[in-house]
Amino acid sequence: MNPEKNEIDNQLIIDTFIQDQTRKPEKVKVNIHPQDEMYLYALKNTEGNIDEALLRYFSNGKRILDAVKQIVEWHFDGFENISSFLDFASGYGRFSRFLVQEIPAHKIWISDIYSQAVEFQKKLLGVEGIVSTNHPEDYQLNQKFDCIFACSFFSHTPQKTFSGWLEKLYSLLTENGILIFSTHDLSLMTIEAETDSEEIYFTPESESLFLNTEDYGVTYVGEKWVGKIIYQATKGKAKWHRIKKGLCGYHDLYILWKEEGRSQKEEGRSQKEEVIKSKVKSQKSKFIKGEVAKGEVAKEEVIKEEVEEQRDKLLNFYCHPDGGCRSIEVTSTGDIYIEGWAADINPKEKVEEVAVLANGIKVKSCLPKYESQTQKYQWSCTINSEYLSPDGTILVKIINNFHLERVVNIFPVNSIVLLPPNHLLLRISGNSSVKAFLSSFDDLKYTVKNYLQKAGFDFHQFENILDFGCGVGRYLMAFKPELLPNQKLFGCDVFPECAEWCEENIKFATVKHNNIQPPLPFENNQFDLVNAVSVFTHLRLDLQHLWAWDIYRVLRPGGILFMTLHGPQFFPIIYDIFRTGNTHQAEMYSIGEEGLFLYLDHQGETDGQGQHTVAALHTLAAYQEIFSMFKHIQRFPQSTMANGQDLYILQKPISGGLVAQPLSRKKEEGRRKKKEVGRNKLEGRSWKEEVANIKLEVSEVRSHKLEVKNFGKKEEVGNAKEEMIGKKIEVEKILISDNEETKNLSDKILSDSQTKRQVKTEVEELPFFDGGETWKFAEKILPGSHQCQTEIKFQIEGQKRFRVYPQIEPIAAYSIECEIEIIKSEDGKILVQKTIALNHNHIFGKTNYAVVEVEIPQYFGEVVVRLNAVITDRISLALEQEVMVSWNFANFA
Repeated sequence: MNPEKNEIDNQLIIDTFIQDQTRKPEKVKVNIHPQDEMYLYALKNTEGNIDEALLRYFSNGKRILDAVKQIVEWHFDGFENISSFLDFASGYGRFSRFLVQEIPAHKIWISDIYSQAVEFQKKLLGVEGIVSTNHPEDYQLNQKFDCIFACSFFSHTPQKTFSGWLEKLYSLLTENGILIFSTHDLSLMTIEAETDSEEIYFTPESESLFLNTEDYGVTYVGEKWVGKIIYQATKGKAKWHRIKKGLCGYHDLYILWKEEGRSQKEEGRSQKEEVIKSKVKSQKSKFIKGEVAKGEVAKEEVIKEEVEEQRDKLLNFYCHPDGGCRSIEVTSTGDIYIEGWAADINPKEKVEEVAVLANGIKVKSCLPKYESQTQKYQWSCTINSEYLSPDGTILVKIINNFHLERVVNIFPVNSIVLLPPNHLLLRISGNSSVKAFLSSFDDLKYTVKNYLQKAGFDFHQFENILDFGCGVGRYLMAFKPELLPNQKLFGCDVFPECAEWCEENIKFATVKHNNIQPPLPFENNQFDLVNAVSVFTHLRLDLQHLWAWDIYRVLRPGGILFMTLHGPQFFPIIYDIFRTGNTHQAEMYSIGEEGLFLYLDHQGETDGQGQHTVAALHTLAAYQEIFSMFKHIQRFPQSTMANGQDLYILQKPISGGLVAQPLSRKKEEGRRKKKEVGRNKLEGRSWKEEVANIKLEVSEVRSHKLEVKNFGKKEEVGNAKEEMIGKKIEVEKILISDNEETKNLSDKILSDSQTKRQVKTEVEELPFFDGGETWKFAEKILPGSHQCQTEIKFQIEGQKRFRVYPQIEPIAAYSIECEIEIIKSEDGKILVQKTIALNHNHIFGKTNYAVVEVEIPQYFGEVVVRLNAVITDRISLALEQEVMVSWNFANFA
């Protein structure tokens, strides 16, 4: 056994106690042997509660020291006057670990029946040691001691060895030495049994797991019997004194010393004692002669008690107070309320104070009130939770008027309430206040329930509940007391440390980490309610769309999204910051004709998305565009949630499936690798050279215009040339050829969609949200041209409409139309064909998103969406200016 390794490990409780109750806490050895029967007994009595068992173990060890210390100061004027001390039946060091703080280790001997207990203490504490024996006659120790202490030994010794051991230990005393031992008084017996005339009762059972119960059981004795045995063992040469319940308020303590070896100081004490005895004897004589009034109480017993009281006064011995906590709870204001009781068995006792310490600092002192009916003190107090820390403790101790104190409770803060580390609180909310965290629970659960009720829903109808962006589990903790047996909580967060902390500490919920981009680590249609308070308020625009889709995925049909957004009321505040430029990134986007979305990133951290350093604001129209796949139930502007954010309650339609997202895309051949482009060039010349050769007079172009049908739109011949890639046809010939011949040729090229895909484009498979920009498909309208096209493949399952959000650069005045064709992959038939004007001559820019939406007939299968952007009027856009067209967030819902 390595004594430096603490086998019983809960340093928080141990360290808290040692710091408060010892003068040199850094020198106290706190290691507990795994077979320490005193600890195992405490663990059994606390029904396996390690925290309570540890407190009992160390508290009793310290209380035993305080009791011995009072006797030593009475007899020796302090530990410093003791040259040798024997801790007999020492166990594994419950008491001796405190004794070495008072006496140098080389002056201390320990002795126990367990050899490994002796070795454990010798190595741990540096004391001397000897292994004990079952029979006193076999116990050989050539050493005398000033003080011998036998704690919880004679309370387990049978009659056959009681006297022998008392005689043996007495023989090991120095001339001025004392023997202190503890016993069970007969009054402690909890079973009905007849004791013999000798006033001793022994039962062969005990807390020991290893000793023979015939040698080590439970013993109850009376004072008369003990006095008789002391007289026999010491041949009448010893003086003795009993202290009722002197040890831990339970065991009697007996003090035994040699009469002839007393010091002069002790003789002085003895003279005082004789004076008291004389007074008591005189009082007793008066009572016998009838000089004391008959109406007075019983007189011999009273006299006896007074004698004992006077003896105790000579010793100045006092017991520790008792007490405990009945309840401890978090208040609605986030503070900690504690109430309990206290008691004291000392004469003229008074419990003066109940002190409460948080992390070693006294934060509350309350005066208990005495109740005559219960003969106990009652107390209560409220602690400001700002004094608490997640890894801290609350210590409660009772202090009496004799300045003896007893630690009755040590609560790890996390046993009262789960508190995340301060740095996580700060990261999630920008506020590390414990009080603010705790006080939010009641408000959160009642507010969510009330808003749901206003919208026509009952919180208890939702079986599977997800807290999206759960942070440190604030909502999970708030919801827990409200759950019915069939309700289950889930959580997820993008910040790994938060998710890990929740997973390790919040055992009543299933919490997982999610990436910054979807999908969530949950199944389709899994949840009845998704809580997303103050989440979309901290995401950039692309993530707004992607997460809206994925929440739609994990909600069951008819499920509810409960979410908040920064509404218009926040725009003046955030816009002021936006205008100052005192941010890492600040953008304002228009979405459709009326939607505005404002985005601020204060620090530009790579993992800042979803955190309080990022802010996103929505107008009502922006919300409607981003969450268009949901059914709007109700909006609560400037709600009481999250400092006045707008609250939205949305529903996934009963018939709602998944949001269909891109499977693959197509790009124009002209933008592929050089070897692919090579076969698309006209023979011997580059594309730009060919464009130069088709500069004709306007009248000539008009007279030889070639119309090529593409997505239902007529094109100029300049673009028709691109459709005839791989054909050795000179531009001049196309322009002057017979219209019918050219038309036949172009029809032949365009009629076979498969041939067209092979010649003109190729398929690029896209992963499902692999972290790249799979939501964005960008193409260029090159100089001299006026259109570009993109093809995106989807697998749809009866969705009702297609949506895409075009974004066009540069900023200028020009008109563009969007030509849409949705085609069945299996047979090439067109499901939908439509042309939509994107901007009506408005100025474009990278922060402006148009909205294109088309209704589709019900279809199940693979489709190809062809998107063609066509400049219909350049207005202020130069001919040589290229245009970038991005098709964003394309989806079927």
